[in-house]
Amino acid sequence: MQLSKRTQYGLRAMICLADAYDRGFLQTKELAGRERLPMKFLESILSTLTRANLLVSKIGATGGYRLAKPPKDITLSQIISRLEGKRLLEEQQPAQNSEGRPGEVAVSLLQQQLSDGLREALEKMTLATLSEQVSQRHPGQMYYI
Repeated sequence: MQLSKRTQYGLRAMICLADAYDRGFLQTKELAGRERLPMKFLESILSTLTRANLLVSKIGATGGYRLAKPPKDITLSQIISRLEGKRLLEEQQPAQNSEGRPGEVAVSLLQQQLSDGLREALEKMTLATLSEQVSQRHPGQMYYI
């Protein structure tokens, strides 16, 4: 599975925002600089996540973006389905036709199992869990304000 650049950049920004959750709002310019992301593209992504009620935005000198709820309450499924579109997490229907070719049925069953496994993993994993995994792999490299 390959995530689009839009989703990759969105996840990168959300990890940064998860780290800053208790410290307040981060401006788009700061997020773009920290993750070396194109600012205009990032603005579009952040706007999408705000409309999905995953982020809160605030205008002004002390404004920017912050998570709408604690990182432990935001699943990767919520983020990815909003940025990638529902197609990635849509249910695949296995071939119900008992007269189908055995190979076709096998491929369809495998696709269903993979989709179910992916959906289950993304629904279980939270932004907090992913952030913790990052900090374990790269201690001292998370962003601090």
